[in-house]
This record gives sequence, structure tokens and C-alpha cells, in this order.
Amino acid sequence: MKYPPCLLIVYLCLSLIAGPARADDDCDVPVQQWQSRDAALEHAARLGWQVQRLKIDDGCYEIRGRDAQGRSFKAKLDPQTLRIVKMKVREGHDKPERERERERNH
Repeated sequence: MKYPPCLLIVYLCLSLIAGPARADDDCDVPVQQWQSRDAALEHAARLGWQVQRLKIDDGCYEIRGRDAQGRSFKAKLDPQTLRIVKMKVREGHDKPERERERERNH
């Protein structure tokens, strides 16, 4: 079956635009170019964050903690620039599950 040339051109253009499948929140930086964990913690402190956990996930620094307004959050930082790649802020129910359960029982 032959396809019209215009259909082939459209298909080719769409495949080039789509590019390779890659998660937008992954970091692809060689380890030699990473800033230190201490630098990431200092950057978080400048943002007013209270860090509860710092780990590496998908090649990014992942920080969990509380922001300057006291809300729980999880953020991924580019390890080279310390730019926020992705961030989720938890809006309600900022208290830990154990504390919420205790209040329900009283």
C-alpha cells in the first residue's frame, strides 16, 4: 500500500517533534558536575525550607520537608544548578498521620 507523500511528511514531522520518550522531572547531569549535598541543603535553607529528608531520585536531589509557610512539600532539584525541576506542595492535612489520628481519638 502506497501512502501519499504529504501523509509521510506529516508523520515524519510528528515523530521528530515527539522526540525520545523522557520523563520531564528526571535529571541527566554527570556526577562530576553535581553540587554537593551541603550546597543543596544551604540552597533549601535560603528558600526558607526545613529539610526533613534529602535523597537522590531519577538523577535529581529530592527534598522533603516544610516550606516557609509550614506546608509539607516534595521537590526535585537539578543537581548542577539546584533549580527546582518539580515540586508538590501538600495543601491541607499538613499534620503527620499519627497526630491527626490522636486528635480524632480525643
